[in-house]
Amino acid sequence: MDEDFSSRPGPSAVSRHPPAVSPPPSALSTQHSALRTQYSAEGVPYLQLAGLAELPGLVHGISTRAGGVSEGPYAALNVSLMVGDERARVLENRARLARALGAPPEQVYTCRQVHGAAWRVVDAETTPADIEREPLDILLCSRPGSRLLLKFADCTPLLLWDPRRRWVAVAHAGWRGTAQRVATVAVQALVDSAGSEPADLWAGIGPAIGGCCYEVGDEVIAAVAATLPAPAAAVRPGRGTRRHLDLAEANRQQLVAAGLAPERVLSARCCTACHSDTFFSHRVQGLPAGRFAVVAGVR
Repeated sequence: MDEDFSSRPGPSAVSRHPPAVSPPPSALSTQHSALRTQYSAEGVPYLQLAGLAELPGLVHGISTRAGGVSEGPYAALNVSLMVGDERARVLENRARLARALGAPPEQVYTCRQVHGAAWRVVDAETTPADIEREPLDILLCSRPGSRLLLKFADCTPLLLWDPRRRWVAVAHAGWRGTAQRVATVAVQALVDSAGSEPADLWAGIGPAIGGCCYEVGDEVIAAVAATLPAPAAAVRPGRGTRRHLDLAEANRQQLVAAGLAPERVLSARCCTACHSDTFFSHRVQGLPAGRFAVVAGVR
């Protein structure tokens, strides 16, 4: 779902004391061994893909609904300014997450996601204000200390890391982006910008709506299936003529087809609709709903 930029003003100040919000269910990491839970000094929980957390030089984190200051359908750690939440609360939420991942808030870069495959490198000349409203779905960076942030509420988060050249990329892959091969484009963007070799790359596929819950029409199945070497593996039976689409599997196939080693493509295999108590889920909540973040950077 596309997001329209909201300039709604918010309160001038927000308390920095952590609100009374429950942490992610302790069963989540047990059920999904690919994920591990971390806590910042402020008590903000975030998740990491276990395989990526072991790679030197890469910083990454996946926020949950806990640890922020937003209220109502945005409770508590909504990171999007584009869904109707109060601006000051969103900025405080982003700041808490930035500090949890070792960066000042002014070094967090995000964009206006539009379900496409456009990309941009965040370099020394880029400011957060430069790209906050720019329509992009892929961000790349090699600057230590900077953090790339994309927003999700069922779409598939992608993270790419080149350990040899120390470049990182994040991408937003809904079904429209997947149909536009956003995973392939992100790999090629690293090749073009960093001189990466696809075989050197590691990839992480974050929590997203799973094939268990993502019921779609035939036109969506057809658009995504046309990009896959093994489309049957990404489609499941549904109710009647409706079928379910596994976007994590679709993007895994695209990454491997782009030249990544299959063993270097790591997936959370965690459904945001099944775990809407931990993650924002547009499919479960409807409108309005907050957004959780996937953040990555170079240490």
